[in-house]
Amino acid sequence: MTDVSLKGRGTIDGNGAIWWQRFRDSGKTLSRPRLIYITRSTNLLIDGLTLINSPSFHLVPSQCRYVTIQNLTITAPLDSPNTDGIDPANCTHVLIQNCTIDNGDDNIAIKGGRSNGQIIQPSQDIQIRNCQFLHGHGLSIGSETSSGVTGVSVTNCTFTGTTNGIRIKSQSGLGGPIQGLSYKQITMTDVPNPLIIDLAYSLNSNNGYPNDIPSVSGLTIDQLTVTGAKNAGSLVGLTNSLLQNLTLSNLHINARTGLVLQNARNVAMNAYHIEVSSGPSVIAQNAIGTGF
Repeated sequence: MTDVSLKGRGTIDGNGAIWWQRFRDSGKTLSRPRLIYITRSTNLLIDGLTLINSPSFHLVPSQCRYVTIQNLTITAPLDSPNTDGIDPANCTHVLIQNCTIDNGDDNIAIKGGRSNGQIIQPSQDIQIRNCQFLHGHGLSIGSETSSGVTGVSVTNCTFTGTTNGIRIKSQSGLGGPIQGLSYKQITMTDVPNPLIIDLAYSLNSNNGYPNDIPSVSGLTIDQLTVTGAKNAGSLVGLTNSLLQNLTLSNLHINARTGLVLQNARNVAMNAYHIEVSSGPSVIAQNAIGTGF
């Protein structure tokens, strides 16, 4: 498909409550539909809609090119299972702007997994700006990253009461290169876990492809303000896949406990202030060539 537009001030209601209950009753095995799922489209515009109560993910563009998603309001209850807001999967040249997302799982999740077992185009050139995240699990990359995620830029976004903030999650078996990430002018209020890199997201050894190892390289966070956090962050690589080339600058974080940095190489921290209730502000383990 080419030149597809979904525009207007209307509301699309997924009537998800019955699906959520059936999902719980099934022991969390029931397959549920997405509210909007668009695949292999070029020049896709989604503008102005209100999306509510999806049975699962609200909006999924998959293997699309030149995508603009703007001025959306996405809402589902805090306890609604897997009601992600916007999940671009293996898409290129994506702009997400001026959206408000308040839901029960990832507010945004950028995925770059396999398709029918095959490595395909990575997710790349993703811009997210001027968005507001309320309840939800944060702005995520992963967990599927086997085909890669590269060139993500996030600017001028606010997080209020989300469970997590900036989040990268993957695991051996589902992982690939995650690189060229930039986060700038970010404000978080009452977000328990503002910074997370977790490359051992699930310990299910039977899941995925043994050679698909996640890696993170080239991440910049600049002008981040955090108040009311449980911890300052947890940036943890693998012993066989160190986090590499991270630059954290102009951080102002208020939290109960400090920033954990583990299994990393070449981490620079500049002009930062991390105020904690107890313990050190930065806890580094197997952090090679770091400066802070």
